[in-house]
Amino acid sequence: MSSDSAVTQRAFLTGARLKISRLQLDGDLDDLYRQVAEISSQALNVERVGVWFFDPGFTSLSCKLLHDVKGDGAPPPLLMSKHPGYLTAIREHRFVAVDDARTASPTKELLDYLETWNVTSMLDAAVYRNGAMVGIVCHEHVGPKRSWKREECQFAATVADLLSHFIEVNDRLAAEALTHALELKLKDAHRLDALGRMAAGVAHDLNNLLGVITSGLLVLQRGGGLDVIAPMEESARHAAALVAQLMSLGRKKTPAAMQQPLEPVMAELEKLVAAQTKPGWRVVFDVETGLQIWADTGQLHQVLLNLVLNGMQAMPSGGVVVVRANRKNGGIHFAVIDGGVGIPEENLEKLFDPFYTTRADGHGIGLAVVQQLVSQHGGELSVSSAPGDGSTFEVWWPESVPG
Repeated sequence: MSSDSAVTQRAFLTGARLKISRLQLDGDLDDLYRQVAEISSQALNVERVGVWFFDPGFTSLSCKLLHDVKGDGAPPPLLMSKHPGYLTAIREHRFVAVDDARTASPTKELLDYLETWNVTSMLDAAVYRNGAMVGIVCHEHVGPKRSWKREECQFAATVADLLSHFIEVNDRLAAEALTHALELKLKDAHRLDALGRMAAGVAHDLNNLLGVITSGLLVLQRGGGLDVIAPMEESARHAAALVAQLMSLGRKKTPAAMQQPLEPVMAELEKLVAAQTKPGWRVVFDVETGLQIWADTGQLHQVLLNLVLNGMQAMPSGGVVVVRANRKNGGIHFAVIDGGVGIPEENLEKLFDPFYTTRADGHGIGLAVVQQLVSQHGGELSVSSAPGDGSTFEVWWPESVPG
Protein backbone atom coordinates (compact mmCIF):
# COMPACT_ATOMS: atom_id res chain seq x y z
CA MET A 1 0.00 0.00 0.00
CA SER A 2 1.35 3.45 -0.95
CA SER A 3 1.87 6.17 1.65
CA ASP A 4 -1.07 8.08 0.17
CA SER A 5 -3.30 5.02 0.50
CA ALA A 6 -2.20 4.51 4.10
CA VAL A 7 -3.02 8.11 4.96
CA THR A 8 -6.40 7.77 3.27
CA GLN A 9 -7.19 4.60 5.24
CA ARG A 10 -6.18 6.18 8.55
CA ALA A 11 -8.42 9.15 7.80
CA PHE A 12 -11.25 6.76 6.88
CA LEU A 13 -10.85 4.84 10.15
CA THR A 14 -10.74 8.08 12.13
CA GLY A 15 -13.97 9.19 10.49
CA ALA A 16 -15.58 5.84 11.32
CA ARG A 17 -14.52 6.20 14.98
CA LEU A 18 -16.10 9.64 15.16
CA LYS A 19 -19.25 8.37 13.49
CA ILE A 20 -19.63 5.58 16.05
CA SER A 21 -18.86 7.89 18.99
CA ARG A 22 -21.65 10.23 17.88
CA LEU A 23 -24.32 7.55 17.72
CA GLN A 24 -27.36 8.28 19.88
CA LEU A 25 -28.56 5.75 22.43
CA ASP A 26 -32.35 5.88 22.35
CA GLY A 27 -33.02 2.96 24.66
CA ASP A 28 -32.54 0.29 21.95
CA LEU A 29 -29.12 -1.33 22.25
CA ASP A 30 -29.82 -3.81 19.43
CA ASP A 31 -30.28 -0.95 16.97
CA LEU A 32 -27.07 0.65 18.22
CA TYR A 33 -25.19 -2.67 17.82
CA ARG A 34 -26.50 -2.84 14.25
CA GLN A 35 -25.24 0.64 13.43
CA VAL A 36 -21.83 -0.04 14.99
CA ALA A 37 -21.48 -3.32 13.07
CA GLU A 38 -22.41 -1.68 9.76
CA ILE A 39 -19.92 1.17 10.24
CA SER A 40 -17.17 -1.26 11.31
CA SER A 41 -17.85 -3.52 8.34
CA GLN A 42 -17.41 -0.63 5.92
CA ALA A 43 -14.38 0.81 7.73
CA LEU A 44 -12.43 -2.49 7.77
CA ASN A 45 -13.90 -3.84 4.53
CA VAL A 46 -15.02 -7.11 6.13
CA GLU A 47 -18.08 -9.14 5.23
CA ARG A 48 -19.16 -10.09 8.77
CA VAL A 49 -19.18 -8.17 12.04
CA GLY A 50 -20.72 -9.80 15.10
CA VAL A 51 -21.41 -8.49 18.58
CA TRP A 52 -21.15 -11.44 21.00
CA PHE A 53 -21.76 -11.66 24.77
CA PHE A 54 -20.85 -14.21 27.42
CA ASP A 55 -23.41 -15.72 29.73
CA PRO A 56 -22.81 -14.93 33.46
CA GLY A 57 -20.78 -18.11 34.00
CA PHE A 58 -18.65 -17.72 30.86
CA THR A 59 -19.88 -21.11 29.69
CA SER A 60 -21.12 -19.90 26.31
CA LEU A 61 -20.73 -16.99 23.91
CA SER A 62 -23.88 -15.87 22.07
CA CYS A 63 -24.16 -13.63 19.03
CA LYS A 64 -26.39 -10.71 19.97
CA LEU A 65 -26.23 -9.15 16.51
CA LEU A 66 -24.60 -10.09 13.22
CA HIS A 67 -24.02 -7.82 10.24
CA ASP A 68 -23.45 -9.99 7.18
CA VAL A 69 -23.33 -8.56 3.67
CA LYS A 70 -24.83 -11.83 2.38
CA GLY A 71 -27.69 -11.63 4.84
CA ASP A 72 -26.89 -14.88 6.66
CA GLY A 73 -28.53 -15.36 10.05
CA ALA A 74 -26.77 -15.26 13.40
CA PRO A 75 -24.83 -18.43 14.32
CA PRO A 76 -25.67 -20.55 17.39
CA PRO A 77 -23.85 -19.99 20.73
CA LEU A 78 -20.29 -21.23 21.14
CA LEU A 79 -19.44 -23.39 24.17
CA MET A 80 -16.34 -21.97 25.84
CA SER A 81 -15.33 -25.38 27.21
CA LYS A 82 -14.43 -26.29 23.62
CA HIS A 83 -12.44 -23.10 23.03
CA PRO A 84 -10.32 -22.46 26.17
CA GLY A 85 -7.28 -21.13 24.30
CA TYR A 86 -9.33 -18.59 22.37
CA LEU A 87 -10.98 -17.34 25.57
CA THR A 88 -7.62 -17.02 27.35
CA ALA A 89 -6.04 -15.16 24.41
CA ILE A 90 -8.86 -12.61 24.31
CA ARG A 91 -8.62 -12.06 28.07
CA GLU A 92 -4.85 -11.65 28.09
CA HIS A 93 -4.27 -9.64 24.92
CA ARG A 94 -7.51 -7.60 24.62
CA PHE A 95 -7.76 -8.48 20.93
CA VAL A 96 -6.83 -11.33 18.60
CA ALA A 97 -5.74 -10.60 15.03
CA VAL A 98 -4.93 -13.59 12.79
CA ASP A 99 -4.32 -13.84 9.05
CA ASP A 100 -5.14 -17.56 8.81
CA ALA A 101 -7.74 -18.22 11.47
CA ARG A 102 -8.01 -21.93 10.64
CA THR A 103 -4.40 -22.75 11.45
CA ALA A 104 -3.34 -20.01 13.89
CA SER A 105 -3.34 -20.60 17.60
CA PRO A 106 -5.76 -20.13 19.33
CA THR A 107 -8.44 -19.50 16.66
CA LYS A 108 -7.99 -22.96 15.14
CA GLU A 109 -10.18 -24.13 18.04
CA LEU A 110 -13.01 -22.44 16.12
CA LEU A 111 -12.43 -24.51 12.97
CA ASP A 112 -15.98 -25.88 12.75
CA TYR A 113 -17.39 -22.36 13.01
CA LEU A 114 -14.85 -20.92 10.54
CA GLU A 115 -15.52 -23.57 7.91
CA THR A 116 -19.29 -23.28 8.32
CA TRP A 117 -19.23 -19.54 7.66
CA ASN A 118 -16.23 -19.56 5.28
CA VAL A 119 -14.21 -17.25 7.56
CA THR A 120 -10.49 -17.04 6.81
CA SER A 121 -9.12 -14.06 8.80
CA MET A 122 -10.30 -12.67 12.17
CA LEU A 123 -9.88 -9.45 14.15
CA ASP A 124 -11.65 -9.83 17.51
CA ALA A 125 -11.60 -7.31 20.40
CA ALA A 126 -12.84 -7.74 23.97
CA VAL A 127 -15.73 -5.69 25.36
CA TYR A 128 -15.28 -4.82 29.03
CA ARG A 129 -17.77 -3.75 31.72
CA ASN A 130 -16.61 -2.71 35.21
CA GLY A 131 -13.18 -4.20 34.54
CA ALA A 132 -14.49 -7.60 33.45
CA MET A 133 -14.76 -8.97 29.94
CA VAL A 134 -18.44 -9.34 29.00
CA GLY A 135 -18.31 -9.79 25.25
CA ILE A 136 -16.39 -9.69 21.99
CA VAL A 137 -16.82 -7.68 18.80
CA CYS A 138 -15.74 -9.96 15.95
CA HIS A 139 -14.57 -8.72 12.54
CA GLU A 140 -14.52 -11.71 10.17
CA HIS A 141 -13.06 -11.69 6.68
CA VAL A 142 -14.44 -14.08 4.08
CA GLY A 143 -12.29 -14.99 1.07
CA PRO A 144 -8.52 -14.85 0.58
CA LYS A 145 -6.44 -14.47 3.73
CA ARG A 146 -5.59 -10.93 4.75
CA SER A 147 -3.20 -9.39 7.26
CA TRP A 148 -4.30 -6.77 9.78
CA LYS A 149 -2.48 -3.46 10.07
CA ARG A 150 -1.74 -1.81 13.40
CA GLU A 151 -4.27 0.99 12.82
CA GLU A 152 -6.94 -1.60 12.00
CA CYS A 153 -6.26 -3.42 15.29
CA GLN A 154 -6.44 -0.10 17.13
CA PHE A 155 -9.73 0.66 15.40
CA ALA A 156 -11.20 -2.71 16.47
CA ALA A 157 -10.13 -2.07 20.09
CA THR A 158 -11.71 1.40 19.97
CA VAL A 159 -14.98 -0.04 18.65
CA ALA A 160 -15.04 -2.48 21.58
CA ASP A 161 -14.35 0.36 24.03
CA LEU A 162 -17.17 2.45 22.54
CA LEU A 163 -19.52 -0.51 22.87
CA SER A 164 -18.49 -0.77 26.54
CA HIS A 165 -19.30 2.91 26.95
CA PHE A 166 -22.72 2.55 25.33
CA ILE A 167 -23.55 -0.46 27.52
CA GLU A 168 -22.56 1.49 30.63
CA VAL A 169 -24.70 4.45 29.59
CA ASN A 170 -27.65 2.15 28.89
CA ASP A 171 -27.29 0.47 32.29
CA ARG A 172 -27.15 3.86 34.00
CA LEU A 173 -30.24 5.09 32.16
CA ALA A 174 -32.08 1.90 33.06
CA ALA A 175 -31.08 2.29 36.72
CA GLU A 176 -32.17 5.93 36.72
CA ALA A 177 -35.50 4.99 35.13
CA LEU A 178 -36.05 2.29 37.75
CA THR A 179 -35.11 4.68 40.56
CA HIS A 180 -37.48 7.29 39.16
CA ALA A 181 -40.30 4.75 38.93
CA LEU A 182 -39.71 3.66 42.53
CA GLU A 183 -39.64 7.29 43.67
CA LEU A 184 -42.98 7.91 41.94
CA LYS A 185 -44.48 4.86 43.63
CA LEU A 186 -43.13 6.02 46.99
CA LYS A 187 -44.51 9.51 46.42
CA ASP A 188 -47.88 8.03 45.49
CA ALA A 189 -47.84 5.96 48.67
CA HIS A 190 -46.94 9.03 50.75
CA ARG A 191 -49.61 11.06 48.94
CA LEU A 192 -52.28 8.46 49.66
CA ASP A 193 -51.16 8.22 53.28
CA ALA A 194 -51.19 12.01 53.60
CA LEU A 195 -54.59 12.18 51.93
CA GLY A 196 -55.96 9.64 54.39
CA ARG A 197 -54.56 11.57 57.35
CA MET A 198 -55.87 14.84 55.94
CA ALA A 199 -59.33 13.38 55.36
CA ALA A 200 -59.45 12.04 58.91
CA GLY A 201 -58.22 15.35 60.37
CA VAL A 202 -60.57 17.53 58.33
CA ALA A 203 -63.50 15.21 59.04
CA HIS A 204 -62.71 15.39 62.76
CA ASP A 205 -62.46 19.20 62.75
CA LEU A 206 -65.61 19.71 60.70
CA ASN A 207 -67.50 17.17 62.78
CA ASN A 208 -66.63 19.08 65.98
CA LEU A 209 -67.60 22.42 64.41
CA LEU A 210 -70.85 21.02 63.04
CA GLY A 211 -71.54 19.48 66.45
CA VAL A 212 -71.44 22.93 68.04
CA ILE A 213 -73.78 24.31 65.39
CA THR A 214 -76.16 21.34 65.60
CA SER A 215 -76.30 21.51 69.39
CA GLY A 216 -76.98 25.25 69.24
CA LEU A 217 -79.83 24.73 66.79
CA LEU A 218 -81.41 22.17 69.12
CA VAL A 219 -81.16 24.61 72.00
CA LEU A 220 -82.83 27.31 69.91
CA GLN A 221 -85.58 24.93 68.76
CA ARG A 222 -86.36 24.19 72.38
CA GLY A 223 -86.63 27.86 73.20
CA GLY A 224 -83.20 28.19 74.77
CA GLY A 225 -81.28 31.42 75.23
CA LEU A 226 -79.57 33.32 72.44
CA ASP A 227 -76.19 32.87 74.11
CA VAL A 228 -75.63 29.80 71.89
CA ILE A 229 -75.50 31.97 68.77
CA ALA A 230 -71.99 33.29 69.37
CA PRO A 231 -70.39 29.80 69.59
CA MET A 232 -72.35 28.79 66.49
CA GLU A 233 -71.03 31.77 64.57
CA GLU A 234 -67.47 31.07 65.73
CA SER A 235 -67.74 27.42 64.63
CA ALA A 236 -69.13 28.49 61.26
CA ARG A 237 -66.20 30.90 60.76
CA HIS A 238 -63.69 28.18 61.64
CA ALA A 239 -65.36 25.75 59.24
CA ALA A 240 -65.31 28.35 56.45
CA ALA A 241 -61.63 29.09 57.12
CA LEU A 242 -60.79 25.37 56.96
CA VAL A 243 -62.60 24.98 53.65
CA ALA A 244 -60.88 28.11 52.32
CA GLN A 245 -57.47 26.65 53.15
CA LEU A 246 -58.32 23.43 51.35
CA MET A 247 -59.46 25.37 48.30
CA SER A 248 -56.34 27.55 48.38
CA LEU A 249 -54.12 24.47 48.40
CA GLY A 250 -55.94 22.85 45.52
CA ARG A 251 -56.28 25.94 43.32
CA LYS A 252 -53.29 28.16 42.59
CA LYS A 253 -54.34 31.78 42.47
CA THR A 254 -52.19 34.22 40.50
CA PRO A 255 -50.90 36.86 42.95
CA ALA A 256 -52.33 40.36 42.52
CA ALA A 257 -48.87 41.69 43.36
CA MET A 258 -47.68 45.26 43.29
CA GLN A 259 -44.58 47.24 44.21
CA GLN A 260 -45.13 48.93 47.58
CA PRO A 261 -43.44 50.06 50.81
CA LEU A 262 -43.02 47.24 53.33
CA GLU A 263 -43.69 49.25 56.51
CA PRO A 264 -47.45 49.78 55.98
CA VAL A 265 -47.81 46.09 55.08
CA MET A 266 -46.11 45.06 58.31
CA ALA A 267 -48.10 47.58 60.34
CA GLU A 268 -51.31 45.99 59.10
CA LEU A 269 -49.87 42.54 59.88
CA GLU A 270 -49.23 43.64 63.49
CA LYS A 271 -52.93 44.41 63.85
CA LEU A 272 -53.91 41.03 62.44
CA VAL A 273 -51.49 39.27 64.77
CA ALA A 274 -52.65 41.27 67.82
CA ALA A 275 -56.25 40.19 67.16
CA GLN A 276 -55.24 36.53 67.39
CA THR A 277 -52.65 36.70 70.20
CA LYS A 278 -53.91 35.28 73.48
CA PRO A 279 -52.59 36.18 76.94
CA GLY A 280 -49.28 34.49 77.66
CA TRP A 281 -47.97 34.98 74.14
CA ARG A 282 -46.23 37.99 72.67
CA VAL A 283 -45.12 38.85 69.12
CA VAL A 284 -42.18 41.23 68.61
CA PHE A 285 -41.59 42.90 65.22
CA ASP A 286 -38.12 44.00 64.10
CA VAL A 287 -38.48 45.55 60.62
CA GLU A 288 -35.81 47.47 58.75
CA THR A 289 -37.11 50.84 57.56
CA GLY A 290 -37.31 52.09 53.99
CA LEU A 291 -37.80 48.71 52.32
CA GLN A 292 -39.83 48.03 49.18
CA ILE A 293 -41.49 44.74 48.32
CA TRP A 294 -43.31 43.18 45.37
CA ALA A 295 -46.24 41.27 46.82
CA ASP A 296 -49.91 40.48 46.94
CA THR A 297 -50.55 42.06 50.35
CA GLY A 298 -53.21 39.56 51.37
CA GLN A 299 -51.04 36.59 50.44
CA LEU A 300 -47.98 38.00 52.22
CA HIS A 301 -50.11 38.54 55.32
CA GLN A 302 -51.35 34.94 55.02
CA VAL A 303 -47.79 33.62 54.83
CA LEU A 304 -46.44 35.54 57.83
CA LEU A 305 -49.58 35.17 59.95
CA ASN A 306 -49.53 31.43 59.36
CA LEU A 307 -45.88 31.23 60.44
CA VAL A 308 -46.54 33.35 63.54
CA LEU A 309 -49.52 31.20 64.58
CA ASN A 310 -47.42 28.10 63.92
CA GLY A 311 -44.76 29.52 66.27
CA MET A 312 -47.36 30.14 68.98
CA GLN A 313 -48.64 26.58 68.65
CA ALA A 314 -45.08 25.35 69.19
CA MET A 315 -45.11 27.04 72.64
CA PRO A 316 -48.15 25.52 74.43
CA SER A 317 -47.41 27.40 77.66
CA GLY A 318 -46.83 30.76 76.01
CA GLY A 319 -43.75 32.63 74.93
CA VAL A 320 -42.35 35.14 72.45
CA VAL A 321 -42.38 34.97 68.65
CA VAL A 322 -39.99 37.33 66.85
CA VAL A 323 -40.70 38.55 63.31
CA ARG A 324 -37.73 40.13 61.53
CA ALA A 325 -37.50 41.71 58.09
CA ASN A 326 -34.39 43.12 56.39
CA ARG A 327 -32.94 43.48 52.92
CA LYS A 328 -30.73 40.57 51.82
CA ASN A 329 -29.48 39.21 48.48
CA GLY A 330 -31.60 41.57 46.40
CA GLY A 331 -34.81 40.76 48.24
CA ILE A 332 -36.55 40.87 51.60
CA HIS A 333 -35.49 38.34 54.19
CA PHE A 334 -38.17 37.44 56.73
CA ALA A 335 -37.43 35.34 59.80
CA VAL A 336 -40.12 34.06 62.17
CA ILE A 337 -38.43 32.75 65.33
CA ASP A 338 -40.08 30.89 68.20
CA GLY A 339 -38.76 29.36 71.40
CA GLY A 340 -40.93 26.28 71.16
CA VAL A 341 -40.40 22.56 71.40
CA GLY A 342 -38.50 22.37 68.10
CA ILE A 343 -38.75 19.88 65.26
CA PRO A 344 -36.83 16.58 64.99
CA GLU A 345 -34.48 16.40 62.01
CA GLU A 346 -36.34 13.48 60.43
CA ASN A 347 -39.51 15.61 60.27
CA LEU A 348 -37.96 18.72 58.68
CA GLU A 349 -37.98 17.47 55.09
CA LYS A 350 -41.67 16.49 55.37
CA LEU A 351 -42.78 19.67 57.09
CA PHE A 352 -44.14 21.38 53.97
CA ASP A 353 -45.78 18.27 52.51
CA PRO A 354 -49.54 18.73 52.11
CA PHE A 355 -51.47 17.13 54.97
CA TYR A 356 -48.36 16.28 57.00
CA THR A 357 -48.74 17.20 60.66
CA THR A 358 -47.44 16.09 64.05
CA ARG A 359 -50.19 17.82 66.03
CA ALA A 360 -53.20 15.81 67.13
CA ASP A 361 -55.49 18.72 66.23
CA GLY A 362 -53.64 19.67 63.01
CA HIS A 363 -54.57 18.91 59.42
CA GLY A 364 -51.25 19.72 57.69
CA ILE A 365 -52.52 22.40 55.34
CA GLY A 366 -51.12 25.67 56.69
CA LEU A 367 -47.41 25.23 55.92
CA ALA A 368 -48.15 23.67 52.53
CA VAL A 369 -50.18 26.77 51.65
CA VAL A 370 -47.33 28.99 52.89
CA GLN A 371 -44.84 27.25 50.62
CA GLN A 372 -47.21 27.49 47.66
CA LEU A 373 -47.74 31.24 48.13
CA VAL A 374 -44.02 31.92 48.57
CA SER A 375 -43.23 29.90 45.44
CA GLN A 376 -45.88 31.74 43.41
CA HIS A 377 -44.12 35.02 44.20
CA GLY A 378 -40.73 33.60 43.14
CA GLY A 379 -39.51 33.37 46.74
CA GLU A 380 -37.88 30.66 48.82
CA LEU A 381 -38.88 29.09 52.13
CA SER A 382 -36.71 27.16 54.57
CA VAL A 383 -36.68 26.08 58.21
CA SER A 384 -34.02 25.31 60.79
CA SER A 385 -34.87 23.66 64.07
CA ALA A 386 -33.82 21.20 66.74
CA PRO A 387 -35.78 19.59 69.58
CA GLY A 388 -35.81 21.93 72.58
CA ASP A 389 -34.22 24.85 70.70
CA GLY A 390 -37.23 26.31 68.93
CA SER A 391 -37.59 26.90 65.20
CA THR A 392 -36.74 29.60 62.68
CA PHE A 393 -38.72 29.85 59.47
CA GLU A 394 -36.97 31.96 56.83
CA VAL A 395 -38.60 33.46 53.75
CA TRP A 396 -36.74 35.19 50.95
CA TRP A 397 -39.18 37.40 49.05
CA PRO A 398 -38.37 39.46 45.91
CA GLU A 399 -38.36 43.22 46.43
CA SER A 400 -39.25 43.80 42.76
CA VAL A 401 -40.90 41.89 39.92
CA PRO A 402 -38.92 38.63 39.50
CA GLY A 403 -36.88 38.09 36.36
